[in-house]
Amino acid sequence: MDDKLKSQALPAHSAPTGGGELSQTKFTSRVLIVIGVVAAVGTIGALFVLASDIVFLFFAAALLAILLRAASDALDRWTGVGPKWSYGLVVLAVAAVFAAGTYAVGSTAATQFNHLVADLPKSTDQAKAYVQQYSWGNDALRQMPTAGDLFGGSSKIASGTTWFFSTTFGLLGNLLVLAVSALYLAASPRTYTAGLVMLVPPARRSRAEQVLTAIGTHLKWWLIGRLVAMAAVGLIVGVGLWLIGVPQYLVLALVAAALAAVPFLGPILAAFPGILIALLQGPDTALWAVGVYVLSQVVENYLVTPLVQQQMVNMPPVLTIAVVTLAGVLFGVLGMVVATPLAVAAVTAVKMLYVEDVLGDDLAVPGGGGSA
Repeated sequence: MDDKLKSQALPAHSAPTGGGELSQTKFTSRVLIVIGVVAAVGTIGALFVLASDIVFLFFAAALLAILLRAASDALDRWTGVGPKWSYGLVVLAVAAVFAAGTYAVGSTAATQFNHLVADLPKSTDQAKAYVQQYSWGNDALRQMPTAGDLFGGSSKIASGTTWFFSTTFGLLGNLLVLAVSALYLAASPRTYTAGLVMLVPPARRSRAEQVLTAIGTHLKWWLIGRLVAMAAVGLIVGVGLWLIGVPQYLVLALVAAALAAVPFLGPILAAFPGILIALLQGPDTALWAVGVYVLSQVVENYLVTPLVQQQMVNMPPVLTIAVVTLAGVLFGVLGMVVATPLAVAAVTAVKMLYVEDVLGDDLAVPGGGGSA
């Protein structure tokens, strides 16, 4: 009887030992998987930082491709000439407009830019002298950091400027890579999106296509909104500064239009040189210049933005400012330019893949086709 009990107890005794070994193996494998994932994410992050200018350059090319494709598809719907003909006509039209604009205002803008560079130090000194007339102005100037404190000295400013014009391929090389990449991406976008979808397990490829379509839709409307805002800001600033007698009105309008691509912070940065240059014409002109820049922002924020906001991801202002500021600190000017569209793409993906698919909420994301 005792032998029988011992024989029955033996398997029961050995089972926990085997289960413990199996549990230990599973734990070890999971730890290794976590370590591998962390190492992979760290490696990708390091490569992203090291090659950020390349990543941002090709992302900017993708944005231009989305814009070209949107214009081509719209022309095809209106005329029915076919996708290839409509795309060719759009490319020719863009090239013609760019060439005509460069021919029409290129020499004038270059001359005004030279005057702007020469006059900015004078206007800065004049503004400083005006503020020093008051006791509060002297106190404020003593508390303000110098340009060297802000940017680490003239050598750092010079190296930063050199970096901007010589990243990877040089300025002209970057523009060439940007243009050629955008043309290829816009000519056959399905080739590249299909390649991304193939990286996803077959059961989730349909959802992956929906997410990519939604991201493209939101980026398209973001681009349209930014272009309309840039055109409106540039027109208002240019005409307004011309009317109040600021001689460098054209180049200041181009600066304001370009910086309008950076939400919130861009218009503030664009207003400083315009107001300083207007100060050379007198304090009254400077006050009028402030009014011109305020008017441009009123038109952008209360007329242009609401027209396209309903088609876009609703980006909270604080999130946008934080993303743009962080990208500017980490990656410079190019990072500030692409920060907002990158955030738009990320927010769209999070809403669809996490809020809808994981949490189960139906957000009805435009272009998303509903949750899976």
